[in-house]
Amino acid sequence: MRKQGLNIIFLLSVCYCISCNEKVSQEDLIATALEMKIRQWRDSQLKECSALAIAKAEEYVDSILVIYSLPTKLDTIPKPPKPSKPPKPFFRLKPDSVVVEELKKGN
Repeated sequence: MRKQGLNIIFLLSVCYCISCNEKVSQEDLIATALEMKIRQWRDSQLKECSALAIAKAEEYVDSILVIYSLPTKLDTIPKPPKPSKPPKPFFRLKPDSVVVEELKKGN
């Protein structure tokens, strides 16, 4: 087990030494950074455009579904009938307590 760990460390150190021998110019670094920025910008633009297209498509499909559903009634339960009115209560008439005298013309 210990030999395997030493072998892995040795292999990694050799790979590190080999990769450090390459010299990279400033122009190569700038070009690589520029390509990476352009790729990121392009990816973000594609994501925005696809999200906008999906939103517009959903609105369009929803409006079509609403238009087709308006003429048909999807409710299978009928409305209940209107309730009947209760009978009017009976009130006893009070006798008229106001006495009206006849008006005489021309006294």
